[in-house]
Amino acid sequence: MDHAVTFLDSGTPKDKVTQARLELHGRLNRAVADARRRNGIDIYLPVEPIHGFIVPASFLVSKVSPGFAAQTSPSETMGHLTKDFGPSEDITLDEVAGVRCQRSVPADPKQEDSVPSRQVNYVVPVPDPEGVSEWLIVSFTALTPEGIPQEFLDILTELFDAVLTTFRWSPA
Repeated sequence: MDHAVTFLDSGTPKDKVTQARLELHGRLNRAVADARRRNGIDIYLPVEPIHGFIVPASFLVSKVSPGFAAQTSPSETMGHLTKDFGPSEDITLDEVAGVRCQRSVPADPKQEDSVPSRQVNYVVPVPDPEGVSEWLIVSFTALTPEGIPQEFLDILTELFDAVLTTFRWSPA
């Protein structure tokens, strides 16, 4: 966090730097708490500006073990896991079949600082010779406040998709 606040304007008063540090700390803690609630195992948050701009996007890797999976087929489990993720298309991550879903999410009127977002979710079963019991969900979120150009969102989404093409399974 100390490094992140070095990107503030050098003329920023010290009390504003402290306020920015506290706000960043609070936001990071909320992001980590949300990731834990979603069974997150990895979270990626940009904290440094690129060409003077902090990218309003992140992605979360979650591993889930649906309790009902033993009684259902993998396609039924995938349907259950992706039911709220929007339209889907078939994909393959390192030779494992899954789905990619994309949707636009409106701002939550109950939350003061909520903004609309674009979400992309990749859902795949974790390879297991004994059967599918765990699933990986990789969720990308880009904030889409008014004024963000559609082309910029498309580039961020393409970048995330490109990152996922490099995904490889590795035995534990």
